[in-house]
Order: sequence, then C-alpha cells, then structure tokens
Amino acid sequence: MIRKLTFAALVLSYAAPALAVDSKPIATVEKPVATDKVLDAFLTSVKENKEFKAEQVQKATEIFSALRADVDGKPIAITESLRELYPDYKVALTTLGEENLQDAITKLGALRDAKDPYLAADAAYFLARAYLLDERFEDALPLLEDATGKNADKTARGGESLFLRGVAYGQLIQRKEAMECLKRFLDQYPDAPERMRVGAFRQLEALKLYEDGTLTDVQFRMEFSRRKLSLEDAGETTRDQQKKIIDILAKLIKEAEEKECNCKGGGKPKPGSKPGKGGEGESQAKGEGQGQQGTSGGGSKGIDSDTLKRLHRGGPTSPWSHLRDRDRDPVFNAIKEKYPARYQQLIEQYYKSFSDESEG
Repeated sequence: MIRKLTFAALVLSYAAPALAVDSKPIATVEKPVATDKVLDAFLTSVKENKEFKAEQVQKATEIFSALRADVDGKPIAITESLRELYPDYKVALTTLGEENLQDAITKLGALRDAKDPYLAADAAYFLARAYLLDERFEDALPLLEDATGKNADKTARGGESLFLRGVAYGQLIQRKEAMECLKRFLDQYPDAPERMRVGAFRQLEALKLYEDGTLTDVQFRMEFSRRKLSLEDAGETTRDQQKKIIDILAKLIKEAEEKECNCKGGGKPKPGSKPGKGGEGESQAKGEGQGQQGTSGGGSKGIDSDTLKRLHRGGPTSPWSHLRDRDRDPVFNAIKEKYPARYQQLIEQYYKSFSDESEG
C-alpha cells in the first residue's frame, strides 16, 4: 500500500525540487482579485439567496463575520460559511479530513458543478487537494488553475492554489512551470502565511540550483516513475522517464569507472593483474556504499531517510510491479556488477519499491 502524502507534508516539507522536462508555457494570468472584494460579493449572494432558511443565513453570516475579522481567518471564511449552508458539503469536507480520499473525491466531484458558483469554486479547490493527497497531480492542476482563472472572483484560495500549482508542477518534473508559479505566488501574495512563503522561497532557490544528469536527478525520475506505476500508468511518459533514468545511470557509471581507474594509477593495470578484479579503490567504494546505507552523504548525494522511505514503499498490484527474473534480473545484475557500490543502494531501493507491497 502506497503511503499517501499528507497535505502538510506536501505543501511544507517538500524540500527538494524536481527538474525540467518538456515544459509548456503557462497561460497569461490576470492579477489576483482582492480578497475583500470576493468576501463582500459572497456575503451579498448569501443574503440574497432565497433557497436558504433564515436561521441558516444568520448562523453562516455570524461565522463569516467572525472569521473575516481575523487576518488568518479570511481565506477560510467562505468555506466555513458554506459548511453551514450546505450539509452535503460539510459531509464531503469531513470525509476529506479523515483522508477517505476516494469517497471524498466522489462527493466533492458532485459539488464542483453546483448551481451556487461559490460552492462550485470551493468544492473544486478541495477536490484538487484530494487529488494531491492521492498523488494524482495531473488531475489536480486544472482545478488549481481555475482558482486563479475562471473562479478567481469566487474564491479566497487563489494564493494557496498558486502555491500548490508550483508543488504539483514540481512533482510532475516540470521545472519551468513550477518556478513561474512560485515566483508569482511570492510576488502577488505578500500577505500569505509565512510558512507558505518560506516554503515557496526555499523550493524556488533549490530549483535554481538544480542540475540535470546527477544522482539526485535519477532519484526524482525514479519517484516520478514509481508514482505513475502505482497508478497503473505504464504509458509513453512513464517509459520515457525510465529510459532517461537508464541513460543517466549509464553516464554516471562511465564517469565513476573512469574516476576509479584514474585513482588506481592512471587507468593502466599492473603487470600480471586481470581486468575487472577489485582493487583497493573498489574495496573502499564497496565499504563506503555498505557503511552509509540509510544515511545522507557519500555517493548517495544527501539522500535522507524520508527519501529512502518513499523509494522503499510498495504500491498496488500492476503489470509493472511483478517484473519477473527474465525481465528484470539481467539488467539489475548487470548494474550491480558494473556500478560502484555506493550507487547500488539507490538502485536496490528503486526495485524494492515495486516488490515490497506490504510496506505502507
């Protein structure tokens, strides 16, 4: 069973960014609608809606006024008022809070086309959050885009939605789009919660320093591949990423071999020695790889325990998660024979993520 990202971990603990692949330009975006303007229009619509009972309106407006008076309460004022006005919405949000994701997705999906445009916009935002928690980033993106597009004057969640778009694009290894969203978030929402602004800044700075073709690059492409396979999507995009993983590993193998040969004496074998036999440098590399398993530093380029857990966990059964010996072992064994020991840990964890289904 795949460990799903909690929302807090998704938006705050996303410490390392993804990389750029086949980026597409983001559509021109208008300036955000002022929060107070959105809130004023919502309150007017509630008071003018003849379908609500008087006691519903009274309770909803009391909640709305109390939250609006608090700077931190403004973004949730519409949501909490809608919970009082629409019992079905209250149930849907409770279901999401319990992380019963599939049920929540069904309930919120039914409300995203509601006649009340404020309910539809709020339900769409939380549906996007449910998709993010379910690692369905492709499904979440259009809904998050609506929050700063066609629904911009019906929601106070524009800033959060823009931030989450940056996170989602990062998980989809689209670096350019991720950076654009994070920059816009920092520029357009100076009053956003400090924790979100700090998170966006750190991600943006890390994205600027990201280098393609490194072991960290491989790590993120492996995570992308794991997620797609867990969704039983072994299509062209997934296969393309797996090919890139192999290409990068081949390059790193060659560089590591050349470096180790140079360390042994300019790459020239000693008289009487046989090619391929491990020497002092190779033994040291093996010791390094074994001694640092599960830690950061060394050849694993700072892979932390959380990253290893992500690579280690299993997923739902799929054709790709039951690769048999004749399909996988020759490749895996070839890598183990040729690849310096300090890199084997990442490869082993990658394959284990498909086979160890019992780990959550």
